[in-house]
Amino acid sequence: MKRRTALKLIGTAGAGASVSGCSGILGGCGPGDDEIGTVTENVNATASAGAAGTVSITGEIRSVGETDIVVDDGTGTAKLTTLFGSAPPRNVDDGDCARASGVPFPAAPDSDYDVRLLVERLGPADD
Repeated sequence: MKRRTALKLIGTAGAGASVSGCSGILGGCGPGDDEIGTVTENVNATASAGAAGTVSITGEIRSVGETDIVVDDGTGTAKLTTLFGSAPPRNVDDGDCARASGVPFPAAPDSDYDVRLLVERLGPADD
């Protein structure tokens, strides 16, 4: 992942500038309790949906579609969906810094996101 490499190069400079889960020096927000990149690696390594249990991610909303929301925390992207494939509640919008918790699943082949998250909770990161 190129983003992960860039974060390693920047090192502690980004960590020192981090406030309320949003990183001022890197732009955007996140990562939260669980990095999307790490969640993706864990889900792909186990090749089992939900094997990582419930995770909590924080990132910037990149897009809000009819049936999904895409979040980017700087280490990867996650597609947020509900059990029935509909979009999570619309209490966040494009560009918002949001926190989501749920069960991770592998991304669909050739998708434009790294991992899919079956959402249990979604809201602004500062709540």
